[in-house]
Parts: sequence; structure tokens; C-alpha cells
Amino acid sequence: MKRTTQRGRTAPVTGSPRANTGASLIDAWWATVLAGDVSEPHPVFGDVKVQLHGSRLRLSGELESDAERKDLVDQARQRIGHGIDGVDASGLKVTSRKEKAGVLEQTLGSAFPSRDAAEFARDFVIKHSRVVPKQSEIVDGHHADIRKRVPADFARAARKALDSGQALLILTVDEIEAFRVRELLEEDTRSEWTVAAPPQLSARTKP
Repeated sequence: MKRTTQRGRTAPVTGSPRANTGASLIDAWWATVLAGDVSEPHPVFGDVKVQLHGSRLRLSGELESDAERKDLVDQARQRIGHGIDGVDASGLKVTSRKEKAGVLEQTLGSAFPSRDAAEFARDFVIKHSRVVPKQSEIVDGHHADIRKRVPADFARAARKALDSGQALLILTVDEIEAFRVRELLEEDTRSEWTVAAPPQLSARTKP
């Protein structure tokens, strides 16, 4: 499934109220859809297709899980009575996954202007990716020794970020989920940069 690749930083990680930021983006997207503009990708689920047929809304495309499909359909049904009187989700499918989960894991690192921004980005990414990280940590300038917290692959960039007053969000996730998590970090948060260490055998599969 093609996900959104827009570079417009659409989901600020600072400001208040924090908990409503993702919901506000989604509400704004649905408002444009009901106004007749169906050209913009969904802020979470990407290029699902939405068509207005009179007062009925048709959804089509591919999502990555049954939970995502249910979430999108629920969002659409919440708009019944506000410009539409029904939702047709028969064209909305769930992608068949061939990869085997639990074999490889990948660590991602992102730099943020502050610890608060990194904490909000972590909450945002976990909520919208529906991924349970195998490891999650926020590192800031108070951590004198980062060698045990940051993979060697981006230790130099991490030290430079910390020296400039930034905070780091470190997430380790299943390798088949890493692309989605990285995409959210790069596209939907105000990360200064995001890098990924090479995939490694999951701790459960190591001899």
C-alpha cells in the first residue's frame, strides 16, 4: 500500500493540547473530504480512496491490518449525518503479509528539539502505527554515557545532537514494522533527522 510521502510537517509535536493533535489532523482531513476535496492522502493511512456518490461515502484501497480497517471505517461512520447518510467499505481490503514477524528487529533513532517533543513523538508514533516497541528510550543531555543506549551506527550523530541541546528518541521494533514507524517519524513529526540501524536477529531467535 502506498503511504503518504508529503514533506509538509503536518503533525507538530509541540503545542497544546497534545493528546488532540492527531485527532485534529484526522478531523481536518475528513472536513476536506466532505467538502468535496478527495485528493489529499489520509494523515495516518495514506492513499486510501474516498469517493462521494451523492450522500454515500465509498472507501477503497489497502490497509495493513484489520484494526486499521476498523479504525478508518469507524472514522467514516462518525460523519454520518454530517453530509453523508451511509458508508460503503466493501472496497477496503487488508494487505496480505508474507513476512514472518519476530525474526528480525530494527532500531530507529530520531532527534528532536526537546525532551517534551521526543516524548510526544513517541506517543504519536505508537498510537498511529499500533506498534508495541521492543525497546523505547528517550536520551537527552543528562545522559553522559550514551554508548549503551545508542547503536554504534549513529552514535556520532547522536552525540552531536545531544551537544546541541536536542533529545533523542530510540525505538526498537520488529523489522516488518520498521518502515511504517520510520515513515511516521520522518513525515508526521518534527524530527530533525531519523536514521535506522541495520536489522538484527531478534533476541528471541538468537542462539
